[in-house]
Amino acid sequence: MFGQINDANNMILNECLEALGLIIEYDLDDNPTHQHSIRVGEGCAIIAEKMGLQPKTIQQIYFAGLIHDIGKVAVDLNILRKKEKLLPFEFELIKQHSIMGGNIIASLPELSNLAFWIRWHHEKWDGTGYPDGLYRDEIPVEVQILSAVDCFDSLQTPRLDRPSYSAEKSYEIVKNERGISFKPVIVDMIFDMMNKKELIRGKTSDKFIDLKKKYLNIPLNADMPGYWEGIGMAGLYPILRLFAKVIDAKHGYTHGHSTRVSILSKYLAEKAGFSTEDIIKVEVAGLLHDAGKISIPHNILDKKDIPDPDEWELIKAHPVRSFEILSGISAINEVADITLQHHERLDGSGYPGGLKGDEISTLSQIIAISDTFDAITSERSYRYSASSEAAYSEIQRGLGTLYNREIGEILIKTPPVYIKALFEMHS
Repeated sequence: MFGQINDANNMILNECLEALGLIIEYDLDDNPTHQHSIRVGEGCAIIAEKMGLQPKTIQQIYFAGLIHDIGKVAVDLNILRKKEKLLPFEFELIKQHSIMGGNIIASLPELSNLAFWIRWHHEKWDGTGYPDGLYRDEIPVEVQILSAVDCFDSLQTPRLDRPSYSAEKSYEIVKNERGISFKPVIVDMIFDMMNKKELIRGKTSDKFIDLKKKYLNIPLNADMPGYWEGIGMAGLYPILRLFAKVIDAKHGYTHGHSTRVSILSKYLAEKAGFSTEDIIKVEVAGLLHDAGKISIPHNILDKKDIPDPDEWELIKAHPVRSFEILSGISAINEVADITLQHHERLDGSGYPGGLKGDEISTLSQIIAISDTFDAITSERSYRYSASSEAAYSEIQRGLGTLYNREIGEILIKTPPVYIKALFEMHS
């Protein structure tokens, strides 16, 4: 049964945000199992408790830490990945990510109260921060915490233009900004947290585990009784579409891919007469099917040449990673199964499991066809895009051996201009 969202005390929003935190800054140059956004969330919650903030605030600042850099999805990848020092105009573009992040979160009713915090997470105690130049206690205490913890952990996170610093060296840099960039008492709290090893690069500390049990394992929208009643899965669409945007933003040649796969999969399922429940499943699976690609280094996915055998093995692992990320969201656990199988093929030549025929979910077979069509008709780092007719021919050759015959024929009988209009209307 597809996860139901009609219990005011469910954890669906919490689970979505924790999964989103996994993918926002995933990069194999960092620790692949414990990323910057996660550490910032954990550190913020620890400092908030040390400062005696209210339980609800501790919970909210944790989730703000997880998604504080969401606005980077709107920044040019060439600038984000530049190894040399940024030019002034490039830095001005980077600085826009906090504004963009605030705008994105403000558009989600369930999270709009975090929008100011995300907009202001680069404000400084002395008023020299951005985007609004707030000064001292004009900056909400939650933002003061987020800003300091973000800096402390960023210094420990490897970047393209520098290696990572130790916790001790990172603290020394933050300490030099005590009373300048950061409120003194928060810098002192960071020192206490570091000394007690409450925030550890590479794993979650016992301190945070205890804190999570006490404050965080409570529905984020627990104070909104009945919020999900009557909304159902449709209420999650804004967040799920945000997932897709983050996934596609990781690589220069995937813009809009997940959304198009979702749109086409829904269309094919409708034309094939699937139930409303299955249509929703395949639509959501289309949005999230490539979540695992965030685990593939950008120099492989954006490579100008065809991947070598070792690189191909990393690429082929992405459905498993998608499953691992999505299976933590209880309401869409069946979607996780669909994404796991979307590169399986009827003759057993697919991956990761080499499944055959009816071993493969029919909804996964729909995603496979939609994914193939969009991959062929979209530009990739190692080739130009091909026509819809070329994609149809490729799928036609694989009907019954690689692809589901009934679903494939529905696509092939659809005029390409209709598909183009479908994407334009729903993207």
